[in-house]
Amino acid sequence: MTQCAAVPRAPTVSRPVAVVAALVAGGVAVDVLAHHAEVANALLGVRGADRQWLAVAGLAAMALWITGTATQLGVLHITPPVGRLFAVQVAASFANSLMPGGVGGMAVNVRFLRRHGLNTGAGMAAVGMNSVAGLVAHLALLVGVAIAVPGRFHAVWRTVNGDVHAAMSRHLLVGCAVVAGLLVLATTVAVLRRRAALRARGQAVRAELAALRAVLGHPRRAVALWVGALAAPLLHCLVLFAVLHSLEVSVSAMTATAVYLTVSAVAALIPSPGGLGTFDVLLTGALVAVGVYGPAAVGAVVAYRLATVWLPLVPSGCVFAFLLRRRII
Repeated sequence: MTQCAAVPRAPTVSRPVAVVAALVAGGVAVDVLAHHAEVANALLGVRGADRQWLAVAGLAAMALWITGTATQLGVLHITPPVGRLFAVQVAASFANSLMPGGVGGMAVNVRFLRRHGLNTGAGMAAVGMNSVAGLVAHLALLVGVAIAVPGRFHAVWRTVNGDVHAAMSRHLLVGCAVVAGLLVLATTVAVLRRRAALRARGQAVRAELAALRAVLGHPRRAVALWVGALAAPLLHCLVLFAVLHSLEVSVSAMTATAVYLTVSAVAALIPSPGGLGTFDVLLTGALVAVGVYGPAAVGAVVAYRLATVWLPLVPSGCVFAFLLRRRII
């Protein structure tokens, strides 16, 4: 008598996970409705723009998901399903729009990697290496632009630096210093109280870093990491260049690159969800500093946000909810 093979059960979803997924999907709609004025202004601002240039900006923005997939593959000693990893990068862009400093996207990637057998330390080490590679690539491109077009770079830098100082009062700086001091004190106390646990954790982290070094020694993975890390900021520069030309603003590619790299580097020091607010003000001022007419600069910033944030918000939020419901993240 033959024994019937057990039929694999479809993955079930717990009720709390289903509720959270539904709330996320609803949160997308609420987020869009809450910012309906900005979205409406963006649509009106680009209504008369050149559609071909806007299409270039949209394609460049979507290509950012591909670069995120490539860089993540470059720091892993496992090879997860590429399609799922790509979907996770789409979902991570939604999480980044809700939390400052890219924390949301990092958390999404770590959850995904844990589903594929990596422990939390290994997942955080891989995502952290990804972020470090992005930082190194951004700074390398910024130095290259400063050498190639020093006049444009210094004009943008002076404007951005002045805007930051104008936005931050002395009381705010003192408050930040006090908070930083308290954080240092709290960290010191925690380290002294948990020295043994931290020593064991440090050994685990060193082991994970050794594994990462071995991964980065693989030529194909190293190429994927660094090509993706360099391509990401350049794609943002392409989006800015395209939206400027869609509004009939004649700006060279090198000038657009200098503006974006400088502004994004400074805006990253002032965390806000998706960089909203700080980045927009600095970008507008930097564009005016390189000769862009004021209303055109505002329109370019709105169009840039439309391509990189508002339009991808709904699909990326839906992908986030879907992955959460399927317990992929």
